[in-house]
Amino acid sequence: MIRSGDVYYAWSTDPIIREGGSSGGFVSGLLVHLLESRIVDAAVVMKKGADIYDASMAVLTDHHEVALCSGSLYCGTLLNAKYLYRYLQSNPGQNVAVVVKGCEAKAIIELAKRNRINLDNLILIGLNCSGTINPIIARKMVRQRYGLDPDTVGSIYFAHGMCQVETSDTMYSLPIEDLEQEGYGRRLCCQRCQTRIPRQCDLVCGDWGVIGEYTGNTTCIEVCSKKGAVTLESAINNHAIMVEAADPHGVEARSRVEEAMQALSLKCRTDQFSKIPPGDQLLKSMMLDMSRCIKCYQCTEGCPLCVCEDCQTKKPWLVKPGQVPPPFMFHLIRASHIADSCINCGQCEERCPMEIPNSLYMHALQTELETMFGYHAGEHRGIPVVSKVNEWEEWEHNYGNTFEKVIEVFRDQGEY
Repeated sequence: MIRSGDVYYAWSTDPIIREGGSSGGFVSGLLVHLLESRIVDAAVVMKKGADIYDASMAVLTDHHEVALCSGSLYCGTLLNAKYLYRYLQSNPGQNVAVVVKGCEAKAIIELAKRNRINLDNLILIGLNCSGTINPIIARKMVRQRYGLDPDTVGSIYFAHGMCQVETSDTMYSLPIEDLEQEGYGRRLCCQRCQTRIPRQCDLVCGDWGVIGEYTGNTTCIEVCSKKGAVTLESAINNHAIMVEAADPHGVEARSRVEEAMQALSLKCRTDQFSKIPPGDQLLKSMMLDMSRCIKCYQCTEGCPLCVCEDCQTKKPWLVKPGQVPPPFMFHLIRASHIADSCINCGQCEERCPMEIPNSLYMHALQTELETMFGYHAGEHRGIPVVSKVNEWEEWEHNYGNTFEKVIEVFRDQGEY
């Protein structure tokens, strides 16, 4: 019997899926089973576009489509949470399997806390994540540091502290830390992320912990919920997936990888946050950087938590229409609405045409609020702190007529 907390080696029983998928095709095999058995109505996945630098999101409703989305995309810097939210708005009540990185899982959970997504309708399939590379930076890195034509590269991935670039006949490796010190490698938000194994999901999987004869053709999976256990057992009973108990030495190795990556992430976070001025200089630094803003709204469009139907930044009595750069109130509204729930996905910074370090500021604020209030964004427990004490209309919009819970917040903190 499958139980939450179990760790297995798993692979697809279909030889074609196993050959074409990543690490034994477990995720692809599971999605085929879920769609074919009608356990889910759709699956939200990332797929390759024109090349490995071109990722896009897709909704699959036919199990035959799964093979088109197999494999890993380290240059896929998109976030699927808002895409999922909008899909569910148009297709209410559907059951959906969602393949997610850590930041995507956290964003989906935050949306669920705002009553925008119902987790009961989702199966979250998490992926271990070392980080992603901006596709423009990736092409530049391949050309300048590896001396290769980017269009000849078949894959880019991280393993054992190295960034590995493969062509049709050769593999090239350089240390990730060296690349990042030179401005290449993973996105800054990925460098400081500490959610490497997203246990917020129902199942979480990857090749960390796979050793011996299983290396390269098997996925190590951890069952993280009762729903995950039921899902995996269904796939096994339907002969879609084969599992074996994970090698204890492999499980130990997986833990060491996670701990090493978290330690490196903490170092990166400390280094990046140290560049933010302290105290009263912080506000001046933010105002100076944000004075470049052209109010294109890409930060709000990219943010998975900016889903208010009546955006406060578009109210003329708060933000003067037509003014560029907008008054600083524009950025203060964004910070007051989502800083406590920032999940460090980096989308606000990734999309900004003026290269404002939005994500760095927002994540630093979130970290301070986490220390102050003990609320951890993206975890299942708790309610976002700032949203509890926002104006009455937003509270009712998100949570209904339960304003008395605001008092509980302050009572819990000993402030009332």
